[in-house]
Amino acid sequence: MRKTRFLYFLDRHETALAVLLLILGCALRLALLGQLPVGLNQDEASAGYEAWAILRYGMDRCGNACPVLLTAWGSGQNALMSYLAMPGVALLGLSELSTRLPNALSGCLTLFVFWRLARRTRGPRFGLTALLVLALNPWHIMLSRWGLESNLLPCFLLLGIWCLVLSRERPWALLGAGAAFGLSLYAYGTAFFFLPPFLLLAALRLRRELRLAPSLCALGLFGLLALPIAGAQLISALGLHTVEVFGLTLPKLTEGRQAATSVFGGGGLAAAIQNLRDLGQLLWTQSDGLIWNALPVWQGGLLYFFGLPTAVLGLGASVFQRRDRTLEAHLRDAVWCGLLCAALISGNINRLNMLWLPLVYFSALGIHLLLSRLGDWAALPVAGLLACCLLFSVHYVRAFGGGGNVNYFPGLGEAIQAAEALEERPIYITSTVNQPYIFALFYARVPPDCFVDTVEYQDENAAFRQVERFAGYEFRDIEAARVCICWGGQEQGAVLGRYGVFALCVPETP
Repeated sequence: MRKTRFLYFLDRHETALAVLLLILGCALRLALLGQLPVGLNQDEASAGYEAWAILRYGMDRCGNACPVLLTAWGSGQNALMSYLAMPGVALLGLSELSTRLPNALSGCLTLFVFWRLARRTRGPRFGLTALLVLALNPWHIMLSRWGLESNLLPCFLLLGIWCLVLSRERPWALLGAGAAFGLSLYAYGTAFFFLPPFLLLAALRLRRELRLAPSLCALGLFGLLALPIAGAQLISALGLHTVEVFGLTLPKLTEGRQAATSVFGGGGLAAAIQNLRDLGQLLWTQSDGLIWNALPVWQGGLLYFFGLPTAVLGLGASVFQRRDRTLEAHLRDAVWCGLLCAALISGNINRLNMLWLPLVYFSALGIHLLLSRLGDWAALPVAGLLACCLLFSVHYVRAFGGGGNVNYFPGLGEAIQAAEALEERPIYITSTVNQPYIFALFYARVPPDCFVDTVEYQDENAAFRQVERFAGYEFRDIEAARVCICWGGQEQGAVLGRYGVFALCVPETP
């Protein structure tokens, strides 16, 4: 292929361009992290509070010491993000920023690893293309900017794949793969569906390069890391009692989340077929209807409007080009295993997040193949991709940067802190908030032992336990004029102050 001026520019300034793209990608994931989205989602409030509680008191809000799996709402929450949030919480205090830092930093790390892997596989130019596509990808930007604990899974799977690729030349890199894959089980429970077939395919692909000592050590490390979380899952599946061993707690959940969200909870083949149909609809629309997972496709979607066709092009090219590219083989395996998971899991974007990073790679490959035929005109599609990201960023700020963003309950934290300052009890918080008690725990910094001693549930054995009251807080809508936090316009009595979409109300002074 003739070397055009555009390609000459890329080759000459590769390092500088890569650094600029890394800076841009990190800025999109870190800028105003504590203020955008405004407020907190209940799941990230839960993960952040647990990090603070375990760090300061050595127990989660259910009284479990150093749990390997958080009981949380009753049916469980993955613990890895809470443990990774502890350094930020220790340095910065419990806040929206410290809660979201693990996901944002893992997103930035993913950018670097993704670039290095792509560069290693198809050369510097493709490395830059892949880095550009991931840096500007709307799904990955959104994933990195809120503290859903399952959002860590793609990063740890990619780290494991990186170590598998490195192991062909450095056999002891398999230890890194064992560690990354083992920790991924604590990032999201869907890894239990994804890893068995993926690791089997990886072992078959690497069978000629595997050496006995590194392989056994990596397998032992993976097993050692997997044993506690596997034990916790087994306890819940069999209905056994909570176990404490070596200072860790393997809790019994009220209901196993995998059973509730997979075909193993019922439905069989018909449910698997329906799950695949739902995946097809999700891929076509690039949305699962949950705005915190993806904006509408015309505002960005998962991969932008051109993402799915270019991913199909790139995946097809990877399959039919008969070359030894270990990374692409592992990523193709990740796609097939992700599709298997999609059949087993009642999916949405975050439940199937093991699938999207490989699709971003193959979308980048498809774009790269098209750009390679355009010569100097390749600069125009690159400019178009930047324009798409700019449009997405505008819509993202509009959707999550103001008081209308009810999914993150903007102003609820400020209202709770203002109510605390009044030193009057009880404080009522509207039950129309999703799990309002976790926001009281987060913003009022209630010690977990105090919560354990005073909490009253509607049903202690429910999958998502609803709290009626604890330690001077009650969670229901009331008619009488008391100190209460409610949706703006629904208040009774005098309004002390408005906070986002919430109002803090206090009794009229006689």
